[in-house]
Amino acid sequence: MSKPNNPFLKEDGTKCTCMDMLQQMLDSEVTNEQRDYFKQHLDNCMPCYKTYDLEMTIKELLKSKCCGGDVPPDLIIELQAQINQKIST
Repeated sequence: MSKPNNPFLKEDGTKCTCMDMLQQMLDSEVTNEQRDYFKQHLDNCMPCYKTYDLEMTIKELLKSKCCGGDVPPDLIIELQAQINQKIST
């Protein structure tokens, strides 16, 4: 089975980092081809899988607690920092 072409290549031909792909996925700024590629990537990259799962859980929780509206970006950043701090200790 051949490796699929990377649809996340930047305009200059360089690869996006895992974090770049993750952020685009979390922000829903991907094409169907990119989404499929990233899901295959998750099967082989445990750090991305764990981060994506945690970020999506936080995003869904915040969305449900904010009456279905958009979550303020500052709140997301603050919560992520607090979670990362707890994980690091």
